[in-house]
Amino acid sequence: MDEGGYERSYRSGGQWGRTSLHQLVADLLESLGINYKENVKVPGARTLAADFQVNGTWVFVEKELAEKEQRELASVKGNCVVIKRDAFRSDRFDHGIRILGIGEEGSLQTIFLDDPSFNFDYAHILPKTEKCSVMHGHTSSVLVEVVGRPIEGMVVDFGEAKRIVREAIRSLDHKLFINEKYVTRMDPNSVTLRFDTVHGEFAIIAPKDTTVMMKGEATVENLAKEVLGRITPGMPRNVTAVGVYVYEGLNKGSHVLAKLHQDGARGRRRKR
Repeated sequence: MDEGGYERSYRSGGQWGRTSLHQLVADLLESLGINYKENVKVPGARTLAADFQVNGTWVFVEKELAEKEQRELASVKGNCVVIKRDAFRSDRFDHGIRILGIGEEGSLQTIFLDDPSFNFDYAHILPKTEKCSVMHGHTSSVLVEVVGRPIEGMVVDFGEAKRIVREAIRSLDHKLFINEKYVTRMDPNSVTLRFDTVHGEFAIIAPKDTTVMMKGEATVENLAKEVLGRITPGMPRNVTAVGVYVYEGLNKGSHVLAKLHQDGARGRRRKR
């Protein structure tokens, strides 16, 4: 005992754990019938011992690894992960437990982009609806949220993120959105569409470069997916998710969120 201090330990099924999280990991491995070793020295890391060795993976529980230790582990054969608690919780249902690869920062942060240049105009037809089965248009706006692990305090440079979003919006502006299943003919310059609506049959020949073919009906929900699909490829590797809000006119729209890379914060930081 150090000057009246004490060390707490946790017992479960005859086993003792240094922390409740350590014991939780052990209980989980036991319940799944997974073989593991505890307190195993890591070859190539001079003084480091992993709390668990599981199928070639070195697991550290609630351990803060110094930069030198992380460099040593980067050259170790097998995967290395850290399981820890994060003081920052997204809401009261967030347990705060994070599983991180070596070199990843612990907390996720979100930035959002809402800019007048994210507005665009488009036309669409929804054949199975009463009102929207006649070709009509909307002026829409987009709001984007980007979730990632900050590198040197930054998820992604705002200027770079805006450029990515503007390019996506520009490719959709003043286009006709239509379900690809209505295409009856297509050549390098034009597309022929034919479909039945509640008002009767439509037949349209349109320039190919003014149409956007969609996998489903041209709803705002599917439009949000289309916008998202054009934004995500340009995001850096530390971005873990991107969310898109697309408004159809005013006060209504759709939100879609997609999880992206698993590589954590290994990407190159984009400077502001």
